[in-house]
Amino acid sequence: MAIKSKNRNGLVGSLIAITLALGSLMYCASFTVDLFLDGWERLNLATHYFGRIIKGGTV
Repeated sequence: MAIKSKNRNGLVGSLIAITLALGSLMYCASFTVDLFLDGWERLNLATHYFGRIIKGGTV
């Protein structure tokens, strides 16, 4: 026979924690996407730069 707890503090605390976690993810998502895109752009520039050096083109 299972005993159900009548204490709702755990449930309320969990819901608050989940809400804060989702809010943090949504807030940080734009920064993460910008950082990723900036890094991708820099990687492409570096690849192009080194490709030109290896081919002997002017820098």
